[in-house]
Amino acid sequence: MLRKIFSQILLLSTLVLASCGSTHYKVTLKDGRELNTASKPEFSSKTGYYRYKALNGKDELVRADEVLMMSEL
Repeated sequence: MLRKIFSQILLLSTLVLASCGSTHYKVTLKDGRELNTASKPEFSSKTGYYRYKALNGKDELVRADEVLMMSEL
């Protein structure tokens, strides 16, 4: 009985931790396109670009002056 409860708690905590680390963002561009990201876009003032990880796992860039808004999904 105790073992069953322990395994359920372990499974639940694993699911909670896995969902916390996977925050996605939607980046809406001024031309109407929408980009879904697997990481929070980070702005570089040196280059003027946002860097983010795409859903396919690749690092990508988007110019800051093309971005209309960003929202967390």
